[in-house]
This record gives sequence, structure tokens and C-alpha cells, in this order.
Amino acid sequence: MISFEEAIARLKSQVKPLEAEEIPVLESFGRILREDVRSPLAIPPFDKSAMDGYAVRAADITNASEAEPVTLKVLEDIPAGQVGRFRLKTGTVARIMTGAPVPAGADTVVMVEDTDITLDGVSIKKALVAGTHVAPAGEDVEKGEQVLSAGVRIDAAEMGMIAATGRDKVKVSVRPRVCVISTGSEVLKPGKDLQPGHIYDSNGYSLTGLATKWGADAKFLGIAPDSKGALERKIAQAADADLLVLSGGVSVGDYDLVQDILEGLGIERIFYKVGIKPGMPAFAGMRGEGLVLGLPGYPVSCMITFTLYAGVLIDSLLGKKEVGARRGRAVLSERIQLKPRRRKFLRGVLQETDGRLVVTPFSAQESGVLRSMVAANVLIDSPEGVSELNAGRLVDIIYL
Repeated sequence: MISFEEAIARLKSQVKPLEAEEIPVLESFGRILREDVRSPLAIPPFDKSAMDGYAVRAADITNASEAEPVTLKVLEDIPAGQVGRFRLKTGTVARIMTGAPVPAGADTVVMVEDTDITLDGVSIKKALVAGTHVAPAGEDVEKGEQVLSAGVRIDAAEMGMIAATGRDKVKVSVRPRVCVISTGSEVLKPGKDLQPGHIYDSNGYSLTGLATKWGADAKFLGIAPDSKGALERKIAQAADADLLVLSGGVSVGDYDLVQDILEGLGIERIFYKVGIKPGMPAFAGMRGEGLVLGLPGYPVSCMITFTLYAGVLIDSLLGKKEVGARRGRAVLSERIQLKPRRRKFLRGVLQETDGRLVVTPFSAQESGVLRSMVAANVLIDSPEGVSELNAGRLVDIIYL
């Protein structure tokens, strides 16, 4: 067995980011950015009104008040999308809408609520300092400024930021092709009649979902029974995969064939067996440029090891700046007793209580209790050699 840290280090050393492709910004949600984005223009590109009202010279309304309003002449209306025709001189204003360019000569916008229309123009009932209700050019972004860095996930705000620079296309990572295979003669496809001694396959579905959630182009290839020929034929279907993930058959039982078959196919081992629980009997290997993971068959072990290992691989293939599941710290709500031999990843429920993050371990930590993965939103990372964690202790967590 190797340590968890060594396993992660070996995985990272084997992966190079996939190529990039240029796609429309509207299709980029959830993708990984593969270029730094700089703005060729200031945002906003001009001083603009932040309110509906009147563009004025602050010097003209220094003494304005409710009791003694200042009346000024209205030269024109400036709706959003149009530029004023006149330069304001002393005693003049322009009616202006939110987002419209502030006209030359003006330095302030008075909200319409602080004005009254009169026969002679508009009465200003409030004195304001210069710059009030004006969004200056470059308030958001200066011309030439970098607004996004390569390696970040494009979310809604990032999409808007790219579009605000005037771009309609952006370079992103190609989605890794991830193929998933469930193994085991006892595993049955959902929808069929359940036979004695059989169970319905859940791993194929949860792993395909996890791979998709992680940003991969995921494909479930189905179930391979415990026979050499069937496994080899199923593995051959994933010849073009960037990552092949198999669940089950990686332990040392008479019918655990996956490791021997993978190595018999020329797949070079990266590691086999890692000192963690759950999920000790995990295999990682290289098949040319492609990667292979053989994960335990127990549903919880399968999902946890995918999160720990495949998450790092997929993020690395995508060229993400930070790879692997997000980490944090939280206060443990209750005492946990542990066997100290291996590093433990315990399912937990994270909540905010009285302004602090508190994690409660799920009551059932057995590797076959899939409902614990439904309830849990974090893993509690317990170091090797620790026999108990006391309530109130600050513990490391991994977000699910």
C-alpha cells in the first residue's frame, strides 16, 4: 500500500491537459477557460448615468434645497443608447435615462425624485457633490485589464464578463471522454426482473453522473460479468477514452479479475492499493495516453474513490487551476471513535450553526450504505493513526 498523498502525486504526474477548442460564449457555461481574457475596452466605455433624472453641473446646484430649489433650462432628452447633442453650460441640464452617456459639461445626475417640472424648465431640490449618480468610464474594468485567468470554471458571471468585453467566442478545454464499466456477474441492469442472488447496478449510474458533474463527456458502457473474455471485450469498447473507470473486481478474490486483466492488456500500473478507508483496493494505470481507474464495487467506496482520484484526473485533463474536490474545515458536532490503522474518509452533513460550520458524521458508515451518499454533503478527512475525534475539534472536510 502507498499513502493517499503519494497516490495523488502519482496521478498528477501522469496527466497533461487536453487540447482547447473555441466555442460560442453562450455555450461555455460549466466549461474550463483555457486563455486569459483581457478587455480591449474600458467597461463602461463612457461616463454613464446611474439613475433616471437630470444631468447637471454640480456647481449650478450648490445652494439647491427643498425650500429654495434651483430652476434650470432643459436642453434635450438623452435616452440609453444615444449621445447628447449639446454641451451643458451654466444654467442648463439634460434629461437623462439610466445607462445613457453623461453629456459634455455635466458632472452629476440628479434623481428625478429630487426634481419638479416647471414652466421654465426643471427645479432641482437637492444639492449634490460632483460625481453623484455617475458611473465613470472604466469603473468596472480598465482598458487592457485582465478580467479572467485560464483554468477557471466558466459560470454565469464569467459568461457575462466575457461578453462585456465584446467577445462572442472563447477558448475552453475539450471535455475529457470518460467511459464507465460496471463489473460483476451478480450485477443486473435496472428495469429487469431481479433474480435470486443478484443486485441492481448503481455504480454505473452514480459514476456516470459524477463524471458528467465534473465536466466530462461521460458514457456508460454497461455491465461486464466476471469472465476474462467479457471484460476484455467491454474494455475494448473504451479504446478512445481519456479515462476508463471500472467498478468492482479489483480486490484479491477468485473472481476479482480486473487488475490482472488490465495489466495483461499492457496497462502500466500507477498504483494498486492505497492506505485509506473506504476504498483501499483501487487500481490506477496508463494505457498509452489514456488513464484507467479500477475502483471498489461497494457503492460508497466506489463514489468516494472516484471523487478522490477521478476528480483530480478530470480536473487535470481540463487544465483547471485548482484540481480535485474543494477542501475546508469545520467543527465536529460529536465524538467519533476510529480504528487507527488507515486514513478515513467519513460521510458527514455540513451545516452552518451560530455563524460557524459544523459537521455531523452520518450514523451509518458502512461501505454498502448508498443512502449515506445521498444525505452527506462532505467527507470528514481523518488522519491515519487517530483513534478518536472529540466533539468541538476542528476537522478537515472535503466537499461533495
